[in-house]
Amino acid sequence: MRILVVGGGLPAYFEASEQEKESVFQPAFRAMLADWESAGARVVASFCDDVLQVGPAEPGRWAWYLVFDVDHVDMASAMMNRVRTEVDGVRLDKYVRFEVRVGRPFWAREEDD
Repeated sequence: MRILVVGGGLPAYFEASEQEKESVFQPAFRAMLADWESAGARVVASFCDDVLQVGPAEPGRWAWYLVFDVDHVDMASAMMNRVRTEVDGVRLDKYVRFEVRVGRPFWAREEDD
């Protein structure tokens, strides 16, 4: 299956000091992405739409688009649960909002090998 993870920063991220972003948020966010991959999510592509955007993301106007291949839909659920799980004292859902869309590779663009 292919999943599209869309997301962006919440007010707490934008209100955080640069020190908090560098020492708390960024290490926790990178660890979460590494956990997703070590659990089996395979990166296909990413796109960050913050070049012409400022401030918190609103549903439908996302800053981040992350595309993964996963073996089953339960993986997408586990990925979102990781965002809301406290790890080393940090819950990332304080800082970011995510949604997942589930689909498959586009038939007219990607052929089976």
